[in-house]
Amino acid sequence: MDKDKSNELSKSEEGLWRQRYQAFIRLYKGRDDVVAEARDNKYFSIQGAGLTFERFLDHVHLKKRYAIYNKDDAGRVSFGLFDVDIRPHNQGWEKLLPSMDEKRRETALIMQTLFDMGLDRRNMLVEFPTVGFHLFIFFHKPVPVKVLKTLMCFVLKRSGLEQIPFYPRKAEETPWGDRVQLPLRVNPNTSRRSNFVRDLESFDPENYSDEPDFALLEEISLIGPEWLRSVMDKYDLD
Repeated sequence: MDKDKSNELSKSEEGLWRQRYQAFIRLYKGRDDVVAEARDNKYFSIQGAGLTFERFLDHVHLKKRYAIYNKDDAGRVSFGLFDVDIRPHNQGWEKLLPSMDEKRRETALIMQTLFDMGLDRRNMLVEFPTVGFHLFIFFHKPVPVKVLKTLMCFVLKRSGLEQIPFYPRKAEETPWGDRVQLPLRVNPNTSRRSNFVRDLESFDPENYSDEPDFALLEEISLIGPEWLRSVMDKYDLD
């Protein structure tokens, strides 16, 4: 940690924040040689390191806004993201709000499909980016991009939601994979801060705490390779 930042935290505070950092990057695994930083609402890649502890602190404390690149050198990713957002994003909060229930319903449909395919609620993380909902599934070990894309396409088809975007999307076409915005940022379209959702059904988009819920991250169970293999074999996906 650089000198200025270390002076801002006591030893106990630094220990707590490092624990939160580890919980965060256990799930949001990006490359360690490049990261993207937002400037004037546009992201610019910065090579040399990934989401360091110092960058994590700046992001969480709303001093800067970061995104990660999600593909490793072997063409694998560690998570999938169903992007259940309202489009277009730039309508402002009052126009976005009436469509939230529909996006909640679509997110719940995808979750039910994943339940039917053998996952548990603890295998999924829901984020409220303030323009809809993001549904994440995280893997214990990185999985090939092509395999995960095939699986996610199948999940959306079974859910009747083939129009929903998802990531990895263009990972095979770019050296670093997709750029994925990190949660806990303030969305410039709504001026509201994203956070994690414990209970999708009862979540109130108009009245929620934007205090980061790091404890929820530690409760998420990573998906093992046996589940992915069994699903691909069961439904004859290739």
